[in-house]
Amino acid sequence: MKTENNKPWLWIPLLNFASGFPYIVIISVSVLMYKNLGITNEDIGLYTSLLYLPWVIKPLWSPFIDLHGTKRKWFLAMQFVISIAFLIVGLTIPLNNFFILTLAIFWVAAFASASNDIASDGFYLLVLPKEQQSFFLGIRSTFYRISMLAGNGLIVLLAGYLEHKFGDNRKAWSYTMIFVGLLMALITAYNYFSTPKTENTTPGTAKEIANQSFASVFASFFRKKQIVLVLAFILLFRLGESQLMKMLTPFLVDPIKYELVESGSDESQAKALAVYNSKVAKGDKLSDSELQLLYSKLPISAEMANAKKPLLEVENKDPKEYKNLNKARINFVNQLVSTKGTQKEVLKGGMGLDTEDIGLIYGTFGLIALMLGGVLGGIAISRHGLTKWMLPMILTMHLPIIGFILLSYFHPSSVFYIYAVVIVEQFGYGFGFAAFMMYLIYVAEGESKTSHYAIATGFMALGMMLPGMVSGYIQEYLGYGNFFIWVFLATIPGVILSRFLIFPQDFGKKIE
Repeated sequence: MKTENNKPWLWIPLLNFASGFPYIVIISVSVLMYKNLGITNEDIGLYTSLLYLPWVIKPLWSPFIDLHGTKRKWFLAMQFVISIAFLIVGLTIPLNNFFILTLAIFWVAAFASASNDIASDGFYLLVLPKEQQSFFLGIRSTFYRISMLAGNGLIVLLAGYLEHKFGDNRKAWSYTMIFVGLLMALITAYNYFSTPKTENTTPGTAKEIANQSFASVFASFFRKKQIVLVLAFILLFRLGESQLMKMLTPFLVDPIKYELVESGSDESQAKALAVYNSKVAKGDKLSDSELQLLYSKLPISAEMANAKKPLLEVENKDPKEYKNLNKARINFVNQLVSTKGTQKEVLKGGMGLDTEDIGLIYGTFGLIALMLGGVLGGIAISRHGLTKWMLPMILTMHLPIIGFILLSYFHPSSVFYIYAVVIVEQFGYGFGFAAFMMYLIYVAEGESKTSHYAIATGFMALGMMLPGMVSGYIQEYLGYGNFFIWVFLATIPGVILSRFLIFPQDFGKKIE
């Protein structure tokens, strides 16, 4: 198929946008959504990290997609499933058991998104002539990054705007996810009309794939030199980052502290304060009904970066869900009771930013820094090779964690300090991650390069999933300040292992 006939400028941008956008919503935006809907850090870390699983095991079912149906049918079907899934997430958020329901739907969307990635990548290789693929590789990467801007930036800004407009986070995120589903449906429709309807295949390709033993390809990966060290490096390199990514958003949006408000705005709050003054402050035993009144109606404020907000009860008929969604209120009251009313404030240790602040920081300035770092990292490796830049890039990626340690301990009042730390961290991440990805390309060198690269990235996703699952528990136990110190220390094994890796000195260097 000739390039001029399939018009790649019409279909490549949004096809790659449709790969990145669902991933960002599922893996990143969901963390902020659940945090603002009252889910605990432990549950956020555990369950949103499990959403990585489809990308971990993606290599296992990619041959099935190669053998059954066309790539175009696969990615259109998967994008349609993703659209419906996001719509259903939006419709289920107002329900009592929304956490379990939305997680289940996000799982479906995650498997569909991973399958969409496989089919889209394959379609690109089949439809676009080889001599054009390197040129459009940059276009693909650019629009993937734009999808990150749309997810972490525009969608989060929309959610923040709706939170302020409605004063109801559930309603705001419900409307936001419905919008995300409709947007994904429009992109799917566009891809249906814009993508070429025929795919070039080499005669006998399907037969060769069918005859090829996946087990032999998989086994050959484990016969590579230094494979034990290689796998240890891949799994441990992102040990710190995987935990940072899950708890950074909660850190930025959590209040600085909670404190008792000793004046009620309505009759129920006045009754709760009367119980506090007459019994809690005197150390008298509370009845179950009195304790429940304190849990639900005692006026508590959350100190944010720019204002104080009431910490209101989240109503839910399910006792377990009620306890989880109102954990901050319940813990505050329990501490108040145990200290006979003397400890009227609880330090939370967050930065107290609004949802819109997060969208602005990560969706604009942070993303620009990330892209700039990635571009400069690629240029540096292409000029001097991977050996020269491996250690400097790894250090550039990990050292900015110190900035979050400082933020958590000193809590500067100006938001510009937060902007500065995030921009430096995102630039460092983009710059340093280029070295890691280049090393994965080296690991995949040889026969079955595509399959081996998929296996390597699967292990990379596993290295993100497992530490992320326990990150919330570690953070709750240590507090934010000590948690960031732990995250920084967790980067050390990867740095040490990198010094023992063997690869060509000029690998990645551009040949003049």
